[in-house]
Amino acid sequence: MSKNLFLRLAQVELVLLFIVVIAGSVVRMTGSGMGCPDWPKCFGYLVPPTEESQVLWSPEREFKKGQMIVHDQALYKAKNDFTTGQDYVSGNWEKYTVHNYATFNAAHTWIEYINRLFGAISGIPMFLLFVMSLVKVKTKPIYLVLSALGLFGLGFEAWLGKVVVDGNLVPHQITYHMLGAIFLIAVMVTFIYFLRRNELSKTHLSKSGGVFILSLALLLLAQIVMGTQIREEFDLMQKSLSPRDLWVDQLGVVFYIHRSFSLVLILSAIYFWWRWNQKGIRIKSFDGVIVIMSVAIVSGAAMAYFGVPKLLQPTHLFLSLVMFALLWSVWLRIQFSKK
Repeated sequence: MSKNLFLRLAQVELVLLFIVVIAGSVVRMTGSGMGCPDWPKCFGYLVPPTEESQVLWSPEREFKKGQMIVHDQALYKAKNDFTTGQDYVSGNWEKYTVHNYATFNAAHTWIEYINRLFGAISGIPMFLLFVMSLVKVKTKPIYLVLSALGLFGLGFEAWLGKVVVDGNLVPHQITYHMLGAIFLIAVMVTFIYFLRRNELSKTHLSKSGGVFILSLALLLLAQIVMGTQIREEFDLMQKSLSPRDLWVDQLGVVFYIHRSFSLVLILSAIYFWWRWNQKGIRIKSFDGVIVIMSVAIVSGAAMAYFGVPKLLQPTHLFLSLVMFALLWSVWLRIQFSKK
């Protein structure tokens, strides 16, 4: 197995992980989290319905076991394969009792379905990496460790996705879902580092510089968690039909900590960036962190002052995750460059 093939698969996997996170953010932004009320299928279909008539009972229609309809403001599953007659027969159906959500919205259904589809696709390169790593286990055991962690992480994320849907978007479980995605991104950045380790130039930062980078990455992680909690508050406001331009005024103390802490992070980053440049130490990835952090702060301010525009929500999250990935890659170079 060539190293280039490993590298291409790892890079594809990393890109797919970012797409999955952004797709999940779009799901949250549009309120489509329950677009598919069951898991892993969607209304009992492998390919979900496109119009409401497909989830309503009608005569002379064929149903497969497990397919769903919305009836009397509740979900019902077909007990077996059958064709309907002229009258509704309750004995052919069983009520879906996992939750009480029973609404069909074609746009929400397909947004959530596409999110799940990307999640499933992301498992393909990860599985291939795991299988290929088995061949290299004697010479490159780190490949097997990282691919196994990635495969386990994807499996956990899939299970947690089911839990989130079954719980009708339980708030804290959504935050855990985000932490799982960040863990997977860290695993793949680490995999790519070890695949490219011999090609990368040495860094001249001391171990104390590495401690700062790691601290910055962990503080950024805390920022992302706080941001996720704020998004959960937005979800509740969206459900209550509160006007978007009033959302920020209703936020609690977490928002103000999140806002103020962003200034601490960027001022600290700029200070160390300036010190390293004074010593002639230049790390391009960290230059990128400064730029992206600035744009992320601007996008956050725009959300706060312009009524939380929908498109800025996934943009803000994407920028934060890219920052984390860059910081993690810089820390890896410092930590392992001399070993």
